[in-house]
Amino acid sequence: MTDKILAIDHLMIHVADSEEAGTVFERLGFIATPKSDLPGLSNRLICFGDTPHERGVCNYIELMALENPAISPPPMPQLLREYGPVSTVLSVDDAHAVHARLIAEGIKIGPVFDLQRDWTLPDGSVVTPAFTVAIPELGQAPVYWNYCLHKTAQHYIRQEFIEHPNSALSFDEVYVVVDDPEAAAAHYVEHWQAQREGDRLLLPDGPALRLLSKDEIGAVLPAELIESESSGIKAMRVLVADLDMAKAVIAKAGVTTVPVASGFAVKASDAAGCALLFEERHEPDR
Repeated sequence: MTDKILAIDHLMIHVADSEEAGTVFERLGFIATPKSDLPGLSNRLICFGDTPHERGVCNYIELMALENPAISPPPMPQLLREYGPVSTVLSVDDAHAVHARLIAEGIKIGPVFDLQRDWTLPDGSVVTPAFTVAIPELGQAPVYWNYCLHKTAQHYIRQEFIEHPNSALSFDEVYVVVDDPEAAAAHYVEHWQAQREGDRLLLPDGPALRLLSKDEIGAVLPAELIESESSGIKAMRVLVADLDMAKAVIAKAGVTTVPVASGFAVKASDAAGCALLFEERHEPDR
């Protein structure tokens, strides 16, 4: 047990309707979990099995809708103002140790607290994911983040949720536009204790965070994928076992794809507000 942050556990995308957003991803060949209700919120998840869940590290996309701001936990109503990707959520193995370290580093963060929710599966059975979270105040990071400690990570790798028709295995990079990449990188190196390799910030497990300026993003992502000039999370890369299969599934749904150097991409407008780059995984290590 340490004060280390282990991985980007999942990416939160704010959507108007979580049920509909899950349907959007299903058209792209993903399996979406059933809608789950939380206080003032609802979500559906796109879960991936290629992750060290035995260490409490998950890998999924969370499609989050704000149902009732009056009863949702702070700062969710403030965070969920604009639609699209809004937060990276991190995995830790000692929520209290990380909390103490972040406070010592000057991060303003709420208390550590435990949550659980009932999750009704397609066969009618119910499981209860349980986790511990801590939520920093807004406005302290280049892109908002918080963290969680999974107590029941096994629920996120159930076979019926990770065997995607498009052969998706994981998401392994998050592309972020920031005004000042150097200042942003310094934040993540200090508070995440991330390792920096060029524009990539790496944690011990999970996806890399790529920090790019508005001038740099065009060299990495095709212009038609960048549907907004604002800063923030713009895209993620999804690794698949079979790129041709993934493209065929998406083409059958009538979704237009965009060629990229190592595969193809789907525009943000066709993926609940976050562009998706698809690449075939040839090696297990990033």
